[in-house]
Amino acid sequence: MLSIRFCDTVTSFPMNSTAFEKEAISCNMPRNVKGKVLFLDCSAQKITSFPPEILQLQHLEELHLEKNFIQTIPEDIRLLKSLKVLYLHNNHVDRVCKELGELAQLQCLDLSDNPLTPASDFFQILTSLYSLLELRLYNLALPYFPAQICKKVYNLVLLGLSGNCFTSLPSEITNLINLREIYLRGNHLQIFPLVLGELPCLEIIDVEQNILDSFPDEACSSSWRKLFLSSNRLSSLPSSLCSCGHLTILDVSSNSLSNLPHRLHALTGLLELGFSHNQLGAFPSQLGRMTSLQVLYLKDTGITKLHPHFARLKRIRLLDLSQNGFTQFPEEICSLTDLEQLSLDDNRLDEIPLHIRSLFKLKSLGLTGNRFYCFPEAVCGLEALERLYLGQDQGLKLKALPQSISQLQNLRELYLENNNLEVLPENIGLLPNLKILDCHNNQLLSLPDTLCNLKALKRLLLHDNHLTRLPDDLDGLVALETLLLQHNPLSDPPTVVCDQGIAAIYKYLHHTKWKRANATKIQAWWRGLMVRRRLGPFTELKQNDKKGKGKKKAKKEKKAKENKKK
Repeated sequence: MLSIRFCDTVTSFPMNSTAFEKEAISCNMPRNVKGKVLFLDCSAQKITSFPPEILQLQHLEELHLEKNFIQTIPEDIRLLKSLKVLYLHNNHVDRVCKELGELAQLQCLDLSDNPLTPASDFFQILTSLYSLLELRLYNLALPYFPAQICKKVYNLVLLGLSGNCFTSLPSEITNLINLREIYLRGNHLQIFPLVLGELPCLEIIDVEQNILDSFPDEACSSSWRKLFLSSNRLSSLPSSLCSCGHLTILDVSSNSLSNLPHRLHALTGLLELGFSHNQLGAFPSQLGRMTSLQVLYLKDTGITKLHPHFARLKRIRLLDLSQNGFTQFPEEICSLTDLEQLSLDDNRLDEIPLHIRSLFKLKSLGLTGNRFYCFPEAVCGLEALERLYLGQDQGLKLKALPQSISQLQNLRELYLENNNLEVLPENIGLLPNLKILDCHNNQLLSLPDTLCNLKALKRLLLHDNHLTRLPDDLDGLVALETLLLQHNPLSDPPTVVCDQGIAAIYKYLHHTKWKRANATKIQAWWRGLMVRRRLGPFTELKQNDKKGKGKKKAKKEKKAKENKKK
């Protein structure tokens, strides 16, 4: 389908329609703009060449042709004089025609994920696009970024260069005085580019997945707001980073850091800190002074205890402490009353304290891979909980769920995979909002009939269990979209039916119930008829007949004896 906008009205037509000739559908539209197509979406339509009809749309401002199979850009693209936005990413374009450089109004261009040959003429064409504000050249294997673009296309606000082969940036990039966002993820940068610190408006820098082992102290800038440094080789952070007073997000995960800068708490506006997959060993005390934090990632950092000052972080909404060495639930967490997501997966916890109920806003709780001897019932007091993860990829296996699971009335997702559950509690059917139930790789022998009350259920994962039959009324789960039953010794329905999917299973269950209902009706009718006529091979009738005949015989014998005496 094509999505077309006539000025401020959007409509859709099939590709084979005369959509380009249709008049504006808004009766209130001024005459001088009627029929002027401003927006056209032809993305993901399996188009192999540039549709010639598009080139007739002289007023077109935004064109989406991404995710197709287009190989060339036609010379007549110069006819689109009003074009401001052009998305051509994820195609098969191998060269750019020089006429593209004639689009004087073009402000946004995306040529990412194409087999473009990074020849000098390609760069020369780009230098003609003086009005460009956003340029995306992701995943083109470019060996360098040309200085001539920096000299002529100096109005750029966003520059996307991730997935190339840059080892450095040209010094001329300082000409981009309006640049606010630069994306350099997945290149070959070894030293953080000093020139980025000289761009006065730069706010967002993404240099993840490079090979950075050095971050010069003088590279930092007070204009930075978001800095992404994860998956590099940094062993230290510059102290000048603490002077970036406008920084709101800092991600240094997956480096070789063993400590934080001493004055990191000076970043009073920092909302999100990612420090996962670095070996801290102990919880940094200065973190307890960063009271502005709302999101904190400390996964796989070697922490076994929290500092008492951690309780000061009252604004934390998301906390990830998974894959650490906690043997006891950190009590300091219970004071974080704004907490909505908590991950403690893959630790060594064996119980959860009742105080966890103070986290009355908690919506997601991850406890997978711990050492619980039994289900931690304290979590059933978390009234706002929507997602609970209690799979056991390692450690002890849960054998039963408590009936109190029904207290989690807001629960939407329940993950119990890789345990030793043989049955599910009847009360599981009292979870009205449950959409996902994952019980795969357990020891389930049967399912409770109350499971059929989960009318909101969309995904039910039961593969790798010991089920032989499904509940008769499972076809009442009208919202169910995914049902996995592989590797169960099912006989009712048989495996051959289950392999055909939900529709076949529901048809089988419906037909089976119909047959049983009819058989019961016929049996009841026949039994009633036999009783009324005192016929048939029924045991009750035979016994009654024998009793009746015995009584009659006894009466006759009694009469005969009385007559003899007379």
